[in-house]
Amino acid sequence: MPLSAPISGLGLRFARSRWWIPVVSTLLLYLLADGLAQWLFEIRIVRSRMLWDGGLLLAFSWFLFLVSRRVWIFLAIQTLLVAALWIGNPLKIALLGRPMMPDDMDSFPALIEVLGPLGWVALCLPLALLAGLILVNLTWRGLGAKLGLAGLALLFAIPVLAPAPLVAAMDERFGNTTWDQRENYVWRGAALHSLQEIARELASRHPGPTRAEALAAATLRLAQPWFGNLAVPAKPRNIYVMVLESFWDPSQLTKAGYSEPPFDPRFEALWELAGKSTALSPAFGGQTANAEFEFLCGFPVHDFTVKFESGFDNDLPCLPQVLGQLGYRTVASHPNGPGFWNRQNAYRHAGFEKFWSVKDFDLDDLTGPFLSDRSLYRQVAARLDRERDDRPTLSYVMTYYGHWSYDLGETHPAVLTAQSPNELVQRYGSVIRHKSRELADEIERITATDPEAIVIAFGDHLPTLGAKFGGYVESGLLADRFGDFTADQYGVSDATPLLVIDGKRGPLRVGSVPMFELPRLVMDLVGNSQKTLFDLSRTPGDRLYRPLPEATLVYRGREVAEVCRDGDSDPECRRAADWLASIELLERDMFEGKAYALGALDQPRRSFAPLPVAKPDLPPVEIATSTPESDADTSLVDESMPSGAVHVVQRQTQSD
Repeated sequence: MPLSAPISGLGLRFARSRWWIPVVSTLLLYLLADGLAQWLFEIRIVRSRMLWDGGLLLAFSWFLFLVSRRVWIFLAIQTLLVAALWIGNPLKIALLGRPMMPDDMDSFPALIEVLGPLGWVALCLPLALLAGLILVNLTWRGLGAKLGLAGLALLFAIPVLAPAPLVAAMDERFGNTTWDQRENYVWRGAALHSLQEIARELASRHPGPTRAEALAAATLRLAQPWFGNLAVPAKPRNIYVMVLESFWDPSQLTKAGYSEPPFDPRFEALWELAGKSTALSPAFGGQTANAEFEFLCGFPVHDFTVKFESGFDNDLPCLPQVLGQLGYRTVASHPNGPGFWNRQNAYRHAGFEKFWSVKDFDLDDLTGPFLSDRSLYRQVAARLDRERDDRPTLSYVMTYYGHWSYDLGETHPAVLTAQSPNELVQRYGSVIRHKSRELADEIERITATDPEAIVIAFGDHLPTLGAKFGGYVESGLLADRFGDFTADQYGVSDATPLLVIDGKRGPLRVGSVPMFELPRLVMDLVGNSQKTLFDLSRTPGDRLYRPLPEATLVYRGREVAEVCRDGDSDPECRRAADWLASIELLERDMFEGKAYALGALDQPRRSFAPLPVAKPDLPPVEIATSTPESDADTSLVDESMPSGAVHVVQRQTQSD
């Protein structure tokens, strides 16, 4: 029978005479994909698991074959499916360190937009073609087709109807290393991995907690010991927040061989005055929205979910809403489409009054598709001034330039050379010079016109520097896979530069601060001690935890003291696990459930009057651009700052 001949109507007689077609095609495609994955990405499925993985693919392929009209269309469908899973997973591991996970569905629209035309061609077109071929080729005529449909229905029904028993059985048989998804993939293969993780995702869904459970957890969290707030008068202070795309310190790349230090000297001097403080990010190489979520709402992201896309369903007293209730105008700015990472809804849930997106900006200084930081800062400042609003302002700016693949061009040319052969490392040094220079310019403008302002700037996550963390591995900073990270390497992977300027007091030495603790710091700086959403997630006493999808990091001072994974029996890890369990319960209640825990918080109240309409002229403020080492040490002691000021300041300086 030729490949173009119809299958429908032949039923079981055809199945018996042509049984070898899906068997042979499965074997050939599986071995071809496995060979390509080894050759291109050095990913090899454990041989003892290939029988299970290939067997699951064969079962699916056989049932699909029975419901197919034509052989050639079936073969095309099978080829696309094998390419998507057995080549797509190794590709994602090489680029981002992890295989495909169910949560990636939340990120898919953003990935398409980032890749532009390539995303439509490489991702959307094959998926659309696959879906179209399945629909065109589907038949239910004949006994064979009915058996095929029943088999496919059974394969899909098992993880849906019995996810918990299925995932327990698969974990027992095939294992589950929660901190190393690459290892999971090579010990399972694409079919087993997909089935096991889909079942896990379905099994992990829980109903929202009851009122009693939520209030009990909130009361427990609020009862934890707490350091004193910053002793500042309750008065209106403008707050300028700059979240910088892929902003990191590339001087750590010792093998990069940059011709000059990448940071602008003015930013470098400010950061030195701040003790080279760092923000501890939940993300690595992407998922900016999770860093934003933590800063805005004060809750940690501890899994692969993109919180802006999934699990942020309620309007809540996040930082913008709390400040708005205290009399602030709150404006978010990001020169990208408003739907990217679902920001238009997430910002609304967080309480922003306004969101200025790409349509609100003049795209007058583009490098590739990215508006420069200097143009963004300038236009935001001009729009804020034009409104002549007499309220204190929270201006939250999420930059766009500096996004992968670190474009350079006429207005942002290469200004540094590098000895590294890694092209991303080469371009990244120049990108950081541009970003840090434009940030220093903006800080100078703000502090000259508004010397009492609070200025906060931090990177959202580390950059992507090639397959298998190539740029980092080259300099010995990271292993080539998450599962092999040491404690020190985890400490590198989550830390981005953080600068907090407390008006005329200048940069604060806050040490290493998880991003979800930053909104509490903002409330301290404006002199507000009310119990807020951010207090529910605070880490207990002098401990500092950084939950990540693979592990929870326990910091002592600025060093990672322990890497806690599921099931660790160490007392500190058990305390961290108990803390995270209560956070997860409160998270389900607050962001997806009935928000019962709000009843344990203070009702917002204004603690100051609005700013006058006519602002008096303010003298310029000189920002120190260099400090001798001896002077830098004494800058920790500020006579105007009481002992035990901001809790994160006190906690970190005790261990410095």
